[in-house]
Amino acid sequence: MSEQDKNREISLDQQIAFLKRIAFFADFDDHELRQFLAVSRWLKVPADTLVIREDSRERVFYILVRGEVSVFKQGGDGQPATELTRLGTGDCFGEMSLVTDVRRTAGVRTTAPCYLLMVEPDIINSSNIFLQLKFYKRFCEVLVARLILANQKMSGQQGEAVEEAGHEPAVPDDGPAPVQAKPPPAGPAPPVPVPPLVQAAGDDLPPMPKEEDRLTRTKVQRLAAAYGERVMPVTPAVRMQVRGFLSREGGSTRKLAELISLDPVLALKVLQVANSSFYRRSNDVLSVAHAMVSLGIDLIHELVGEAVEARPERKPFSGLSGMHRRFCLHGVVVGRIAELLRDIIRVPVGIDLYLAGLVHDVGMLALDSLQPQFYAQSLRPGSEIANQMTAAEMKYIGAGHGSAGAWLAEKMGIPAPYVKIMQFHHEPQQARDFILPVAIIHLADLFAARRGICFGTPDPEAVNPLNSFAWVMIQDQYKPFLEVNVVDFVASFEEELDKTWSAVSALPD
Repeated sequence: MSEQDKNREISLDQQIAFLKRIAFFADFDDHELRQFLAVSRWLKVPADTLVIREDSRERVFYILVRGEVSVFKQGGDGQPATELTRLGTGDCFGEMSLVTDVRRTAGVRTTAPCYLLMVEPDIINSSNIFLQLKFYKRFCEVLVARLILANQKMSGQQGEAVEEAGHEPAVPDDGPAPVQAKPPPAGPAPPVPVPPLVQAAGDDLPPMPKEEDRLTRTKVQRLAAAYGERVMPVTPAVRMQVRGFLSREGGSTRKLAELISLDPVLALKVLQVANSSFYRRSNDVLSVAHAMVSLGIDLIHELVGEAVEARPERKPFSGLSGMHRRFCLHGVVVGRIAELLRDIIRVPVGIDLYLAGLVHDVGMLALDSLQPQFYAQSLRPGSEIANQMTAAEMKYIGAGHGSAGAWLAEKMGIPAPYVKIMQFHHEPQQARDFILPVAIIHLADLFAARRGICFGTPDPEAVNPLNSFAWVMIQDQYKPFLEVNVVDFVASFEEELDKTWSAVSALPD
């Protein structure tokens, strides 16, 4: 069978879908991926095939789209070859041939059936200039990651260096990287801890909602979907900071993006407009930064200005500002923990996990507009609402906030990954799409609730990450995690959270 016939076995859409799942192509849109595929060769390689011969001069770079390869050096004087490392899906190798004509310092052999993209530098250099820039940007990021790893090895923090096997920080065969401290994204101002919510006496709270006032699920769906057309509440602290930013001239775009990323309503509004039929590109806009580039800073200023000056019909959460602040803090913390989980596991997800964590509970705002007395009851000592939030939502309102968030996000035109995360973050086993990000947000939600960043006082066993099915989902979807001892991983991750918790759990004052 000719090479062309082999390539035809995999449709273009399938090839693009493959590439979207790996970290190297996370920032490429469909059009750019089509261009890239047009100037590269797609190879289906059986197991035990020599891909790179040590000491050869072939100027070719490979991206491992699916499968596993062994990087090895030949032994001298008849000695057997020594395996240096194994690379898996999403890794790349042979990239030094793109920048210099040197002999290969190691060989590479497939250990399983593989799909490879073979990239020739001369062809890349003759392609579209914008594709070249994006490709070499990712290539430089890979090389920087390798340099950092090499520096660590030189300082004795890692094992022996690998000369040829180039890849982004990949998960070794024995599991994810050791948990290391990594500060969360900094806010626009030095963060200060937020005091915990205190339980209030019954007389200080609105009356308990009545079960007989519960709406039908169909009505909740209709009203929740329409909520995005109304004025949604921006957190007072963020509103004040955005006003101050917009009143000054010459403020940095990055600082504005950080402010938007502290409030789920602002982030959703920007994402909604960027993905509307009038502005959207051929691919979904999946981050605040991407939305700002797509829309332009003038339109972003206008959107954000309108949002912070608008007034909702009623204050959220019975006018309890501490609850509104806690709602936003929970989203920020879940987003930060999700990013930390992603970086430590080193799992490619293809979306902005921080943004997913920030907006995952936005259905609460929609349900609060339907039953304003409900969420305040989480402050009532011993309340069932405090212990079993989702079940109580269904009992007193008619639907859970996961479903409400999905209905709202679909109506707003928010990209599908975020819709599914909103819908299934409490029931990850129900997800059929975007399984990895759903599982990670679910776990981040548990870690946050375990530390009290939530409404109510959930059962400790209910928020124990060790009891979550999400670990099985991650192992099923991301094979390098199969060999990980989850009990040890959770213990290490808890220690890491303890070290960084003052920063992870803080908002700008």
